[in-house]
Amino acid sequence: MSTPDAEPQEPNPTPATEPPSGVFEPYTEPPVPEPAPEAPPAPPRTGRTLTALIPDAGKEPSAGLTDAEAQAAWCAVTALWHPSLLAKAAVAPRVESLTAPTPPGPGEVRLVVDGLLDRLPSGYRTQAEDAGAMLMESSPDRDRTIRELQDRLGVDAPAGDAALDGLAADFLALGMVRWMVRDLASAMGRPDAINEEALAREVFAAADAWSAGDAEAVPGRLKAAFEILTQAREHVYSVDAYLVDLCLLDPALPAGSIARALESNVAITFLAQAQAIEAQAKLDPEVVPALGQAITDGWVDVIGGTYAEAEDPLLPIESTLWQFRRGGEVYREFLDDRNVETYARRRFGLWPQVAQLGRRHGYRFAVHFALDGGRFPVTREPKKLWESPEGSSLESLFRLPIAADRPSQGLMFPWKLAATMRTDTIATLPLVHWPSPTASWYQDLRRAARLSPVFGRWATVNDYFQLTDRPYESFRPEPDAYASPYLAQAVAARDPEAITRFPRHHRLRARLESVHWLRSLARAVDASHPDAAVIDPDAVQAELSAIEQAEAAIETRRYDEAATALDGLEAEWSAALGRSIGFGAEPKAEARRGYLVFNPLDVARKVAVVLPGASPDLRPEGPLIAAQLIDEGVAAVVDLPAFGFAWIPRDTDPERPAAELGKVSASGNVLKNETLEVEFDPESGGLRGILAIGEPTARVAQQVVLTGLVGNDGQPAASRMKRLSFEVEFAGPAVVQAVASSHLLDPKSGQPLARVTQRCRLWTGRPVVELDVTVSDVDPSWAATTAGSDPWTRHLACRWAWPDATSTLRRLAFLSPETTDAERPETPDAIDVSMRRQRTAMVFGGLPYHKRNGGRMLDTLLVAGSETGREFSLAVVLDSEHPHRAAQDFVTPAIVVETDAGPPPLGDRGWLMRTDSQAVAVTHVGFLHETYDERGWGLDVHLVETAGYHARCRLRFFRNPTWARQYDLQGEAIGDLSVEGDGVWVDLMAGELFRLVIAFG
Repeated sequence: MSTPDAEPQEPNPTPATEPPSGVFEPYTEPPVPEPAPEAPPAPPRTGRTLTALIPDAGKEPSAGLTDAEAQAAWCAVTALWHPSLLAKAAVAPRVESLTAPTPPGPGEVRLVVDGLLDRLPSGYRTQAEDAGAMLMESSPDRDRTIRELQDRLGVDAPAGDAALDGLAADFLALGMVRWMVRDLASAMGRPDAINEEALAREVFAAADAWSAGDAEAVPGRLKAAFEILTQAREHVYSVDAYLVDLCLLDPALPAGSIARALESNVAITFLAQAQAIEAQAKLDPEVVPALGQAITDGWVDVIGGTYAEAEDPLLPIESTLWQFRRGGEVYREFLDDRNVETYARRRFGLWPQVAQLGRRHGYRFAVHFALDGGRFPVTREPKKLWESPEGSSLESLFRLPIAADRPSQGLMFPWKLAATMRTDTIATLPLVHWPSPTASWYQDLRRAARLSPVFGRWATVNDYFQLTDRPYESFRPEPDAYASPYLAQAVAARDPEAITRFPRHHRLRARLESVHWLRSLARAVDASHPDAAVIDPDAVQAELSAIEQAEAAIETRRYDEAATALDGLEAEWSAALGRSIGFGAEPKAEARRGYLVFNPLDVARKVAVVLPGASPDLRPEGPLIAAQLIDEGVAAVVDLPAFGFAWIPRDTDPERPAAELGKVSASGNVLKNETLEVEFDPESGGLRGILAIGEPTARVAQQVVLTGLVGNDGQPAASRMKRLSFEVEFAGPAVVQAVASSHLLDPKSGQPLARVTQRCRLWTGRPVVELDVTVSDVDPSWAATTAGSDPWTRHLACRWAWPDATSTLRRLAFLSPETTDAERPETPDAIDVSMRRQRTAMVFGGLPYHKRNGGRMLDTLLVAGSETGREFSLAVVLDSEHPHRAAQDFVTPAIVVETDAGPPPLGDRGWLMRTDSQAVAVTHVGFLHETYDERGWGLDVHLVETAGYHARCRLRFFRNPTWARQYDLQGEAIGDLSVEGDGVWVDLMAGELFRLVIAFG
């Protein structure tokens, strides 16, 4: 840096007699200054000695420490730091061990933890009395303890001054912090880290100013005292430690819950599902701007993810996507159009696909723990990269928080902080609590944080991830690493649909996706006509709104409302698609009345449907394989192409031959079709064996059992199943069906505890055993006991058994079969038993809870707790390489539309879209009246790879697309796709959820 030139000055003449000056002048020592007079030493401070006697002083608290003892210890230690008492003290209050205190002296005050006087050494009370010391017991109420001390010591405190009252609370927080810093220093091997002399000087100066009513002089002294404690912490840990404060929000909380947490301007993070933010905004509209401003100021963050904390691992994929999508909409609505960046849940919601789903919805970080139970892996490191099977990752916090609403955790705080300081690269200690009540130590801790970062940096979750280095270690868990607490929670809450709401949800969701497909293809076919009208965006939005209302009803558990809405939507859009493919045209002369059957799945299948008003003797014709009259009407088996349709006549063509007999049959207790054989057990009424035609040994057997009973030997035992009746209801040509009725008998008394009716069904051409189980006449005493029992030990279940104990079990997770050794493998879809070259899949239709019983049995829970459902549907499928297809087939019925004239111009069967890979599942097809980049109308399709390998497939359509691109689930482009003829080429990673948009306009 340059400086301006100085003005020239005339040189002063130097007398010739003066010696020259400058560098040539001889050096002389400067004169030694006179020593300053020493200040007189300050007179020693006089007054009382204040001592708190607590258990385990200076040691890590024992595991048996109760919250009551911890609260009383906090009161005893901090009450002595009230400024009115400090002003009368000679030295700073001390903390000593209750079991080994120093001898009491004259005038000392010894404050013992409430209820622990009897733990003092023998004779100590007498010793204190003889020495003239005051020995008193604290109370769990700190204010009351302070008043009692003031009364005993004759101390008067200023009254009615709000400023002094607030400063007094700072003194008390200082006392707690000093106690914790001492324990932290001891845990780090530096018990002498605190400069006690400097601390006492500042504390007493502040206390004297407070007693004199000088409110302006106190804050500076208190801040200096806190800084001394901060320096002590820096002596033992010189870099930042991070304290992450998590405040839980729930939709059921009252108004003002957020406002209370915003009272202290210290970093805090709200862990809240979107529904909780929505509820608080409605209850307390004024809190929304305050919350937004606090987020803008940088000391508040919101983490969450889904709209409600649903049982995501047990729900259909599209249900989980709705939760994410709706959650994002609500967050943006109430948080000034901000996106939440950290996925977190209070309720258990951990599973391997969270990283992929989070990434697809714009999340960058995650919290890998649950606060309401369940089993999940815990890592030693506080941070890792949580990876999903297809490679997506989220930077995640794994460190379990301490409960800031429990007094005992306050005594553990410095020791847990020391543990992370000693072992972690980034010292991290999260705290968690509800808005109220919170523990007293936590309130003091946040109060102290306003004055100095004694224990480290208080950071929001987002800031914690931003300020710390990205970890390089990854964590890719298997499904068996997790086990949910959902069933136990539902039973504890006396949920009447603890189990059966899952099958209901899966079937309603499947129907909703069918409606999406019907509407999308109806719109697409209409738009493809040469004379198609211009698409009306308002009409499209109105259609979508009606479907979204039904979807919201499903996902918020308004199932009856959803079912009613779906009845109307299915009728509307199946008729619309029927008109689109040709039934709106003028009928031909040879046209016949009939039925159009739609297949909303990318699974070519032979499906059973009921044809209202059809001829009882309907004969095979085209896609119609067989038909027969049953109780519900004429049942038919129809051969349907994937994502296609088939037309079948209503009336019999007498010139056609009747259905071939013998494809399905019943002989004694045995039912057969072309590929399967099922034998009922004559003793129990269960299924003695299910096997392929020609096999010598049954692959799987089945019974219904009650567990949690006691046998004659006093050991746990299951019920015994005894058949009462057996009847073959139908014997072909389309279906063979038999029903067995049985009692479940108490193993000790032999008395019936329940009645079970099992109806087994085989259709011609379908390699599926359908099993309907109905439970009735349940013993009231058994039901009452079960309602309050552990559902995993006492329940009614469908028990499966197979002959080889070394068989491999694979459960569907995200539609992919994953090997499982779990005792309680959870899946709503299917479990596949592989032995030798045979694969047998038990398909559950949404029933999610299963328990292994030894090496070759599995119980599928049907009734537990207060469950009121009594009707259940299951299935068995043999040798299915891709069991997800059987699972989708089981819960997704075909849709039947009556037509006045047919077949359609396209023929009696056809397809509208399809994939060429059975390993790729299509979970959603939606219509877009305008695709991205304004490329005209198109389709929005979701795919999932299910085989666990990289897959390349071609997605084909009834007309040639013009453009295709992959997007994430927030509408951000990922990359363009190759369009070739009538198809789009797609490359999927193992287990990948893939969204693509295809334009046709």
